[in-house]
Parts: sequence; C-alpha cells; structure tokens
Amino acid sequence: MSFTPDALYTAILNDVKPYLEGLDPQFEVPPSVKPSQFQAHSLLRGLLKKLPPVDQDLADQASMDDFVAANNRCGAWGKDGWNDLDHLMFNELKLELDNFFHPRGQFLFSSYFDILKHAKMGPGSAIGTKQNSFYAKLFSSKMATTSTSLYTLYRSYIQWFSDFSDAEAIRYEKFGFPRVTNCSRSSFVPKTSSKSRMICVEPSLNVFYQLGLGALIVDRLGSAFKVGLEFQPPVNRTLAKVGSIDGSFATIDLSSASDSVSVELCRNLLPKYLFDTLMDLRCSFTDFGSGPLRLNMISTMGNGFTFPLQTVLFSCMIRATYRTLDIEVRDGADPNWGCFGDDLICLTQASNRLLRLLTICGFTVNVTKSFFEGPFRESCGADWFSGQYCRPVYIRKHKTVQDTLVAVNLLNEWSARTGIMLRSSISYLLSTIGKKYLLLVPFSETNDSGLRVPFSVLNRGRIRYDRNLTILYRKFLSVPKRITFGDGVIRYPKGVRRTLIYNPPGLYLSFLLGELVSCSITVRHDDVRYRSKLGRIPHWDYVDSSKPFDGIGLDWLRWETAAKINIPY
Repeated sequence: MSFTPDALYTAILNDVKPYLEGLDPQFEVPPSVKPSQFQAHSLLRGLLKKLPPVDQDLADQASMDDFVAANNRCGAWGKDGWNDLDHLMFNELKLELDNFFHPRGQFLFSSYFDILKHAKMGPGSAIGTKQNSFYAKLFSSKMATTSTSLYTLYRSYIQWFSDFSDAEAIRYEKFGFPRVTNCSRSSFVPKTSSKSRMICVEPSLNVFYQLGLGALIVDRLGSAFKVGLEFQPPVNRTLAKVGSIDGSFATIDLSSASDSVSVELCRNLLPKYLFDTLMDLRCSFTDFGSGPLRLNMISTMGNGFTFPLQTVLFSCMIRATYRTLDIEVRDGADPNWGCFGDDLICLTQASNRLLRLLTICGFTVNVTKSFFEGPFRESCGADWFSGQYCRPVYIRKHKTVQDTLVAVNLLNEWSARTGIMLRSSISYLLSTIGKKYLLLVPFSETNDSGLRVPFSVLNRGRIRYDRNLTILYRKFLSVPKRITFGDGVIRYPKGVRRTLIYNPPGLYLSFLLGELVSCSITVRHDDVRYRSKLGRIPHWDYVDSSKPFDGIGLDWLRWETAAKINIPY
C-alpha cells in the first residue's frame, strides 16, 4: 500500500517537533530563529506543497487567470510616468542588449540558415504531430507552421543534405503541405497543490526554428557573459549562500516572468533584425479551448527561445543597473551577479534600482520568494539560512512503491544535510512497502531504483558476488514504451497511437541523432512501468574523488550516518 500524505505529515511533525521550539508551522518564522528551527519549519511547510491538487480544474483556472492578467499587463506596457532616471536605466539596458546581439559589431545571425544550422526538436508536444519524438515531428507527421515562408526556407535548407531532403519527400508524399496556423494550443501540467503550470504548445516547424535561435543565444551568453545554462545553477546557489551569510547578495524571483516580456517592450529594446525574427517565429494567438486569445507577450512557456531570451534580458538588466551605479561588473570565475531564467542575483546595494528597472519594464517581483535582508536566500533549487542548507523535501507523488522509495531517499539526504534525523517518518514509509519490494541499492543508483544504503548496513551473509567478486543486487528499472521498426514494419506498444509511417532516411537521421536505438524509439508516457533487474557494482560505496559528493553540501560521512540512524534494520 502507498503512504498517505496526512500520516506522513504527522510522522514528520513528531520527528521535528523538538527542533521547532514553539514555532507554529502555519506561520512565517522570524529572522532571529536558529538554522535548525528554520530547517524543521521549512520541511513541514513545503512537504506537501507540490502534490497534485484534489481539484485539477481549480488549479488550471488559477493558472489561466494569471496568464490572462499577465497578457493584459503586457498589452498596457508603455513609458508613461517615467522620470529621468528611468529613461537613463532603460537606455543603458538598450545599449547592453545592442552590444550583446551585435558581437564584434556584426549581427548574431545573418539569415535563417544560420538558425537552421542549430535547429533541433525538443521532447515536448507540438501542433502537427501526435507523438513527441524527433522522428515523428519531422519525418512522420503532418507538421505545422505559422507561415508558408518558414516551410519554404526549411525546404531550401535541407536540399543541401540528401538524406534530410529524401526524408522530407517521403513525409510530404504521405502528409502533404504543413498545416498553417498562427495559434498555439494551451495545456496545463501540475505545479503546486493550488496552481498548475500553463504551457502553450507551438507548431512543430516553429519549434524547430525557435530552438535553433535559442541555441545561438545560449552560445552568445557563454562568450559574452560567461553564463552557461548548463553550469549556471551552481553559480547562483553559491552566490545565494554567500548572501545568506553576509547579506552582500540579494535574490530576486519574478511572478509569471516568461509571460511578462511584452511585444512592445521588445520592440523598444531589441535590434530590429532580432525583433522581426522573434515576430516571425512566434504564435500571435493561443487557444484555451474557447477561442483564440491575442498574445501581447513576445513568447510563452513552450516556445523554444523563451528561456534563453529572458535570461539575456534579465542579465542585461543587472549589468545595466550596475553601470548606472558605477559598480564593476564581474563575470567568469568570481562573478558578482547571477542570472538563470527569472532567478536573479545582484549585489544588495543595487537591488532597489534593479527593482525599479524591472518594474518599468513590466515585470512583477514575487515578494514571497525575493530576499534582500535577513539570513535567508534562495536560488536555483537551493535554500540557505545563515549559510546552512534548508530546502525542504517536496513530495510530488504517493501512488507506487517507487514513489515511497523516492520519498525515503530524499528524506535521508535532507537529514544528512541538516543533521535532523527522521527515524519515525522513514519507519512509517518503509512499513508501507512489502518486503519483496524493499530492494537495497548503492548510493550511485537513482532514487526510484530502491532503498539507497551504505555497505556497512548490509547483511554480510546475504551479499552475493559473481566470479569476479563484483557485488550483485536487485534494483527497480523503469521500462519505457518503445516503438520498434524493422523490415518495413512498425510495431507499437499497447496504448500508443498508430500514427507513424516507415521513412528509411528519416530513421537514419534519427539514428545519427541518437534517438533510434536498437531499431526502436522511446515513447514518452505518463504511465511509468518498472521491473526488477540484476545490478552489478565493483565497490558499493564508490564515490568519484574527482568530483564533490554533492554541489549543495552533502558529503559521504554525513549521508552514511543519517542512513544508519534513520533506517530501522
């Protein structure tokens, strides 16, 4: 049987009650509390925050209301009521963006071919196809685009690559010209217990272009600002930790940031060549199911260039603010600012002016997740209180054995980081798992593969070895659904629509991309299935000494101690 949220909350409360010292979990804590008090309080407040809502319709409606409100604010953006300082900051921001998008005085790209060189398909849904794979979207579907010119350019570009061109010829023979639509399709996915996350599904060919443009912007972020989206989160976390200790950095989070970059703001800020390209690649409308809504924002979540574009915009805002205050901008190994999407970090002395620049550009600061004083800071999934890690564990699912194992493993890590043991809570969770499902695995395995334990707690008489003295163990392994291709035949797993065609050059390109493996393509599916599999490891407690055990403050000895105390053997 799976655990129940209320019973888990009660067990957690009993474990952390000695550390609360009279604090009420229903109310905010004063900044004068001890780190252990804050950590215990934070765990209780966040534990069930991200469980799927009981009424999904209400959560969807709340998300849609926020989206419409943000869209209306975008439509009302203007420069009315600005003072001289506002104009100065805005012009400095415009200069920063102009320099960014003109490397060495040249355009970031000179034609759509430059974008198509970097184009790709993401894993999400797209209008024009009923499946999410690269193969399905480009070589085995109707496709969709906002304009015929984008398709014409696409056809011209792929003529240089014979396999790509042949694959498109086969697709075109079956499905014909792409569907032309300037309207995205709105959908909702779970976010918190009270609000969903709204995503606008874009036409498939537009996504191909959008991700190409996004890749160009990401490359430029690295060369211009030394910001790499793949390694920026640890930078932000480090700066946030420093800010929680000495107050030198402020962390800023924005409400509906991706939905608040207005068309008019971009028209006034960005170089014309870039603005025109953004307008060509975006959808002008979205549909909630009741009819199209005109979008006053430049892009939405679901658009391939949204995240890189907002990272550039907010990075330039921080830099422009520093320049108006004569603060040196430091990039690279010792930065004095950080930006990852709408996670912003700046020197506290510049925070008030940055907030003003954000406001005049049409953005709304999330006051509940922005911190300018006191001992707390948060950024990129790390919460710090006076330099101590205090991010809670969020329980997102509680239906399967694997969900329970994930909860146990995450709570053990939380104990290791905070020093607060959760013995009764973890005993309760393990009591809901049948013995045959309680598989013991090393730390190097994933959270859903089994109960992660150190070697010192294993029953030595029951450890199995192969002839090379490699340790053998059982683990859970998720089994994805796969579509198999062979001899002109397509074999579908149960529950997957039969929508694909056999396109040999398209399959070859899918193979080169790494998507087609062993003549099959994985299908994204919400129904995750698991099977038990034999695992092998030469050394159970192996940790790569060339890397820190964890980038947020988890070390091996603390984790081993927490596992020994928390898990009843």
